[in-house]
Amino acid sequence: MKKLDKPLLASYLIAVALGCGLHFLFSLWPSILTEFIAPVNESVWEHIKLVFWPLLLSGALLTKAGRWQTAPWLLSLLISCGLLLAAGWYLNCVAGAGSLGSNLALYFIVIGVGFFLPAVLPVGERWSGLLTGAAILLTGLIVCWTMQPPDAALFRDMSLADALYQLPC
Repeated sequence: MKKLDKPLLASYLIAVALGCGLHFLFSLWPSILTEFIAPVNESVWEHIKLVFWPLLLSGALLTKAGRWQTAPWLLSLLISCGLLLAAGWYLNCVAGAGSLGSNLALYFIVIGVGFFLPAVLPVGERWSGLLTGAAILLTGLIVCWTMQPPDAALFRDMSLADALYQLPC
């Protein structure tokens, strides 16, 4: 049996804690600085920030320390964000099972996937430029769609769905 990698496990736990803390940051300190890194509502899209920023920070630190290569880490970041959007959409809109427990379990799993994939993804460093561009594009979408979210179900506050309107899902 392979020995548990304690620094990687510690990084995972810190990333999970950081993401959980980010969930409440905007409520505690509403400002233009916090709205780009913390969810401003309970939409599926806004919750991508809980995965994106902790994995971005963890990945930057782990690649600098030589534990991960840049290209697999960036691909893992993008896959994890896409997985959160797809699974969050399915869980909350299609299956109607978006309870606190199921959303937390999804979050822990997605962050775990973000930490597992860089070790197994066969991505050469020649892809790091393209993947960096994709990560920058995702950052831009997070910023733009925080300021002006599209009128689509993915961007609607799920906590208000029953009170104000029905989500088309």
